[in-house]
This record gives sequence, structure tokens and C-alpha cells, in this order.
Amino acid sequence: MLRKVWAIVKLLVLFNKELLVSGIAVLIEVIRPRIKVRPGIIRLDTELKTDFEITLLACLICLTPGTLTLDVSRDGSTLFIHAMNINESEDLAAQIKNSFEKAILEVTR
Repeated sequence: MLRKVWAIVKLLVLFNKELLVSGIAVLIEVIRPRIKVRPGIIRLDTELKTDFEITLLACLICLTPGTLTLDVSRDGSTLFIHAMNINESEDLAAQIKNSFEKAILEVTR
């Protein structure tokens, strides 16, 4: 039980950190005289299985400034995400998998 509570706290701290960092990044882009963003859509193959896990990941992505979950495949194994600034799509997918997805797995399993 204590491990679950600790995992939930870690997920909340992670989300707040990502919210702050991405909010600052969006703010910097907005106040720049010239916008230097490379928007794009990436495909994220996820290991999450339940509807709750997939919905939680999609919501966390949408609540983070600069990203938006566009669609989820019928089987729930793939999310399509629009990001305001994509340098390397594999890097963004790996970042999401290593942060939000990993934290969600710790909470739910």
C-alpha cells in the first residue's frame, strides 16, 4: 500500500515538473520575436493495457503545454500526439515512455 502511495506522489511530482518546464518553454516561444518551432505529429506505441492507464496517459499529455493527444488506436496500443516543437520524434516518444508511461505503470501495477 505504501509503495502505491509513493508511486502516486512521484507521478504527481513528475507531472508538476513537466507542467512547469513545458509551460516555460511555451512562454519563451510566445514572447520571442520570431517563432522557431517545428510542430509535428508522432506515433507513440505504448505498453499500457487498461482503458484507465491509456486515458491517464492521454490526459497527462494533453494537460502538458505544447502537446496534445490527437487519437488513440482502437486497440489502445498507439497514441498519436501533436507536439509544438519536435526535433526528433523518437526522442519525444522515448521521453514520454520513460517518464509518464513508466510512472503510470508504477501506480497501476
